[in-house]
Amino acid sequence: MTTENFSLLQYHVKDGIAEIILDNPPANVINPQMTDEYFQALDAANGDPDVRIILLSGKGKGLSGGVDLKLLDTYGPSEMKAFLARFYVEMIDKVRSLNKPIMAAVHGYAMEGACTLAFACDMIIASSDAKFGYPGVPNLAAPPGMHVWHLQRLIGRMKAAELIYTGKTISAIDADRLGMITRVVPPKDLMSASRELAQEVAAMSPVGLKAARELIYRMENMDFKTVPGTALDAVALAFASDDSKEARRAFVEKRKPVWTGK
Repeated sequence: MTTENFSLLQYHVKDGIAEIILDNPPANVINPQMTDEYFQALDAANGDPDVRIILLSGKGKGLSGGVDLKLLDTYGPSEMKAFLARFYVEMIDKVRSLNKPIMAAVHGYAMEGACTLAFACDMIIASSDAKFGYPGVPNLAAPPGMHVWHLQRLIGRMKAAELIYTGKTISAIDADRLGMITRVVPPKDLMSASRELAQEVAAMSPVGLKAARELIYRMENMDFKTVPGTALDAVALAFASDDSKEARRAFVEKRKPVWTGK
C-alpha cells in the first residue's frame, strides 16, 4: 500500500484504488490548505499508473461541513473571490480533466462546498443517514455560487430553486430518488459497498475507462448532430488500442483479459 503524508487529509493507494479521506476535525471544513492538499492528492492519483479509480470520503461524522465560514468572515471581497475561484472553479476543472474515474462515499453531512466535492465526482455512494445541503442564502445572505450550476444540471431548475432559496437539506433517500447520486446503502455498509464498486471499476481497462469518461463529459452539452462523429471517433481510437485487442481475444478465448493500459 502506498501512502502520502498530508495535514488535513489522508491519502493511500491499495488494489488500484486511491483513497482520499478528508481529515480536518471536527467537521472537515474546507480552507485553502485543504484545497491545496486535495489538488496535490488528485495530481498524485492521476499520475500514478497503478491507480485505476479515486475514492473520496470523510473521516468523522460527515464528508464535510463545507467551506470554513469563520475564515471567510476574515476575508475581503477580493480575497473571498480568489479562494472560491480556486476551490470551486479550478477544483471542478481539475476533477473533470482527470484521466481516470473518481467517486465519493458520503455519510452524515455534505454541506455547501462538500456538495461540490461530491457532485463533481462521477459516482456517489451515500449512506442512508447522509444529508446534502446548500445553506448559502440563510448562512451568508448570498447565492451558493457554483452549486447553482451543479444542482440545476442534476435535478432541474424548479427543485434546485427550492433547495437554494431555503437552504433545506435533502436526504440520501430523496437524492437517490431524484437521480443525484448513484445509490444508497446502510451506514454500516458504506465503505465496503464503495470499495466493492471501486474494485469493479478498477478491474476494467484503463484505456476504456479514460475514453468512456472523456466521452461522458464531452457529450454533456453536445447537440445531436455532433454526437455521432464524436462517438465514432472515440470508439475507433479505443478500438485500435492494445487493450481493446486483448479484450476481443479474451472474449473469444473465454478468459479474463490482461490489461496493459496501452
